[in-house]
Amino acid sequence: MDNQQFEGIVDLFESATDKDGNNLNMHYLLVKQGEREFFHAFNGRKEPSDVRSISKTILTLVAGTLIESRDDLTEDTAVWPILEPLCTLTNEGNREKLERVKIKHLLNHTIGYDTVLMMRGDIGHLDPSEYIDYIVNAPIVHEPGTRYLYSNAGFYLLSVVLQEILGEDLEDYVQWVLFNPLGITEYTWERYGKYLAGATRLWLDPHDLLKIGEVLLHGGQGIVSPKWIERMKQFTEFTPGVDTPTNPLFRRWAYGSSLWLGKRNQIFFGHGTDGQSLVIVPDRDAIVITTAHQVDVTRLEELVDKTVALLY
Repeated sequence: MDNQQFEGIVDLFESATDKDGNNLNMHYLLVKQGEREFFHAFNGRKEPSDVRSISKTILTLVAGTLIESRDDLTEDTAVWPILEPLCTLTNEGNREKLERVKIKHLLNHTIGYDTVLMMRGDIGHLDPSEYIDYIVNAPIVHEPGTRYLYSNAGFYLLSVVLQEILGEDLEDYVQWVLFNPLGITEYTWERYGKYLAGATRLWLDPHDLLKIGEVLLHGGQGIVSPKWIERMKQFTEFTPGVDTPTNPLFRRWAYGSSLWLGKRNQIFFGHGTDGQSLVIVPDRDAIVITTAHQVDVTRLEELVDKTVALLY
């Protein structure tokens, strides 16, 4: 990519409209390829953005630092012994399945639910102190590990589990093992009660999000091992319900653990509602970032795909 190409793609983002004819509500576009960096703040924006479900990717990196530093913890560690003292189980039909839920099931949305949980619409009537009870009592229909269903439940429970294992505030640990080493000092991560939201509600500057992207692109950068990055990319399930096959490069073809997998060129990415993208393009040594507040993302994602194509 060169300056002219980048300026051209910015022009496309600025002139694009959604299905209602409104201009896209973009925040930032950032591309780094090798040592070259291209950046545009739309409408002079200076504030950080809620990266939404890219928070899941960041929390998975944090989980990796803990798992790789301890002999008594693996992704096969059962979570129910940690959660049980924190909640009241009224749905006894869930108990046997809860006892078989492991950390890896939280990471890849395979707890066994048939209902999407902890999203915008289903927790508005609850106090955050009720969230764990809400999750563990929702019917678990399938054997853990056998049924993929994307939601925020697993990553909120992961936030709870990590904090309880640590015996300290998870945010302090995140600062110590991830944010401070990367020089990320300005951020906000909302809490649900005493625990970080985990799956969402993290505000970051785009250049700080780029630092997370570089960890993913460059094999962990000493934050976690290359093996853990590969584990995050390990296939869980094809995702035809959200796939966009008309976008050859930027498409949610399959899911790993907190990362979406494209079909071509080993592309993988973090993705958040309303237009958040952290796209890793390994064979071009490149990262593409968008942040936005755009409900209809069809045109936005077409332009992300075009941006990735310009790297080739």
